[in-house]
Amino acid sequence: MWRVSVIVPVYQVEAYLAKCLDSILAQTFTDFELILVDDGTRDDCPRIMTRYAAMDARIRCIHKENGGLSSARNAGLDIARGEYIAFVDSDDTIEPTMLADAVAAAQRTGAQLVIYNYRLVTEDGVQDACLPMKDETLDIDQMGLANYFYRYWMPYVHGQEAWCRLYRRDIIEQNHLRYAPNDEIFAEDTLFSAMYLMHVHTLAALAKPYVNYLQRGDSLMGMIKPNLCRRLITLSVRLTDYVKACGRDKELADVLPVLCYDKLICKGIRLDPSLEDVYAAMTQMGQNATLRGLLHA
Repeated sequence: MWRVSVIVPVYQVEAYLAKCLDSILAQTFTDFELILVDDGTRDDCPRIMTRYAAMDARIRCIHKENGGLSSARNAGLDIARGEYIAFVDSDDTIEPTMLADAVAAAQRTGAQLVIYNYRLVTEDGVQDACLPMKDETLDIDQMGLANYFYRYWMPYVHGQEAWCRLYRRDIIEQNHLRYAPNDEIFAEDTLFSAMYLMHVHTLAALAKPYVNYLQRGDSLMGMIKPNLCRRLITLSVRLTDYVKACGRDKELADVLPVLCYDKLICKGIRLDPSLEDVYAAMTQMGQNATLRGLLHA
């Protein structure tokens, strides 16, 4: 069994893929498998994937019909064999010691989750570390999960993205965690990361930026976001229902409405201030019992 499974969804990134793969294969930590998921890409990426797989036996390639980022990540999870899981987006690059330092932190602290920093890469150059985090180990049981959400999650100290975290695969599999479909949920990283937190006792944070996050206009984040309000409401509803299923609803009773407000109002309205979208979403989902509970909390 590999120590780490690195999962890379691939879609329309032929100009960036080789550089991404080179950065992964340049890791000082070598005990990993690299799973490349062709999500129905229509460019030259499959040929690039085949060429790299022929050069390195650690690389496995999946070719599937287009299903979105969540579908691609889930396909990688379905065949992963590593003790840990790391996601890398196919237009980003990572620093050479990312896996070595993250695995070492997990082993040193016993953490079920390791979070590391990242930097933005734009047409103007490379910026400094993005997250205001520091090297630390957090006892979530002692701190309280609600306090973690207030102190680290909502102020965006630790981020929420899939590609700045090292997960334990046994926790993912034992709790049947997968990414929700992109047409149903906006910010699928947020939902998955929050659900995973229900099972974390110790968390390790690394302040050094290990991911070079490329911001480009034609990326998923730069595209039009249809049904944004409905997808954000669905995110809050599913997270709340999952928290209840885990028996932690009383513990997070005050947190969940704030998370709903933060996503729906602070982020949703900022990204797409469409009253038509809000009205349609509330008309469609306004009678949902979980949502009504959140809004009346």
